[in-house]
Amino acid sequence: MDPAADLARCAPRLDSEARRLALLHSLELLDTPAESSFDAITRLAQQITGRPIALIGLVDAERTWFKSRVGLDAAQSPRDISFCGFAIAADDVFEVPDAHADPRFVANPLVTGAPFVRYYAGVPLHVAGLPMGTVCVVDHAPHRLGDAERDSLRQLGHLATELLERRLASRAKTEFIGHMNHELRTPLNAILGFGQLMQMQLDPGGASARHARHILTAGRHLLELIDESLDLMRIEAGAARFDPAPLDLLPLIDEVRAMVEGLANERGIGLVIDGPDTLPAHADARRARQVLLNLAGNAIKYSPAGSRVLLRAGRDGDDAWVAVSDSGPGLSTEQLGRLFRPFERLGQEQHGGAPGTGLGLTLSNQLALAMGGRIDVASAPGAGSVFTLRLPAG
Repeated sequence: MDPAADLARCAPRLDSEARRLALLHSLELLDTPAESSFDAITRLAQQITGRPIALIGLVDAERTWFKSRVGLDAAQSPRDISFCGFAIAADDVFEVPDAHADPRFVANPLVTGAPFVRYYAGVPLHVAGLPMGTVCVVDHAPHRLGDAERDSLRQLGHLATELLERRLASRAKTEFIGHMNHELRTPLNAILGFGQLMQMQLDPGGASARHARHILTAGRHLLELIDESLDLMRIEAGAARFDPAPLDLLPLIDEVRAMVEGLANERGIGLVIDGPDTLPAHADARRARQVLLNLAGNAIKYSPAGSRVLLRAGRDGDDAWVAVSDSGPGLSTEQLGRLFRPFERLGQEQHGGAPGTGLGLTLSNQLALAMGGRIDVASAPGAGSVFTLRLPAG
């Protein structure tokens, strides 16, 4: 065999190779589209070091694939001749000042041919203690990093590592959601089912029937808490599904009115809808209905008997909006600052206030943001509250 070819193919294999590759594949990043967060790192690496090429390379079994690249057309290179294959085995910045003077690389096809690498510096990216790839810079001329450049490259490596670790955490959270959805909901649905059977067979006025009602009330509350918690986790993990499309918000508002009308009648609260004939928007209909149902339900729960809840709708610039106004006790400035925190009941749980999980508003706010909208709140003690869902206009 040609000795030069031997020198060209000498990237080391790691003792942790099997575990490393399993973790890399679990990130589900290989062969995925470009992402602005990774691209920002390579652009900074290029600008800080002044080198023409900057890359984030993920080292697979037989190749180095570039999740982000600046100044290079190729999307990958064979691992055996990849400079990144050397860099992932390093503890710190791996630098080749002049490939022509380095016996490991002088005959490397990436040096003798396109892209004609003469200089390379890469910092390894470790996730869970295992090397996944590198942030690196490349030049066609010899170079050597200064102390400031070297430290900057390390910092960019830390940023890229954080992105990879978040992706790993997101994958773990998604798996946990699926597991908990089954492990928690299945037995709870069985409890609710048996509770309903007990209630049907008991004397409605007896103590046992009251106990059965308590079981069902607590079970439904727990099921609501589980559903909302899992929904929030899906959004945070990027696993929530959204299907945005053109829609008319007015029929959606009417659906919500019909769904909460029974609760309003029980409390002697009037429902009033005020809006145009049509209100085009662009959103996920199911998720928009979920948000409006939560806002309307809250308004009814916190309004005194004999009052009214107003659902107004309109358009303001690029926003289609639905405002839900109540006649409740209102909120202080301090309470408004805590409004969208998970499990925040604003003291209602201590004063016999309206029942709830403390997650509905947090979830509604996250859903609105995920659809490109937001929820605005206007309130003052003794003056009621107005919650306004804003969505992109259609």
